[in-house]
Amino acid sequence: MNTRSTSSTRQRDGAPLNDKLLSALAAHLNDDHRDDLLACAKALKGCHWADCAEIKRLEATGVDLEVSNESRVEFIRLDFPETAQGVLALKSILGGLIRDSRAQLGWSPASEQD
Repeated sequence: MNTRSTSSTRQRDGAPLNDKLLSALAAHLNDDHRDDLLACAKALKGCHWADCAEIKRLEATGVDLEVSNESRVEFIRLDFPETAQGVLALKSILGGLIRDSRAQLGWSPASEQD
């Protein structure tokens, strides 16, 4: 691949993913987007009984969630439709899953703040 193609791909996909960045993104999602995570668990994995979802591990290929209510806890895996090659690609993939999940449940669209 030539330098121009590599540069173009990097601009489109964003900064390369690493463990530190993935941990920071998971913390942000857990702090500010729990309802979006819950929507994904309910719509994509049928966890309609759950009232809470939290990221336990975020990777370029998917996310491991702990879903729970007062009497039940389950761990589920949401595999992404494609591997995220950078932070912008990951944001796009997650955004699509969240939009689709919220729409499937009839929930209002998520805020596009970040």
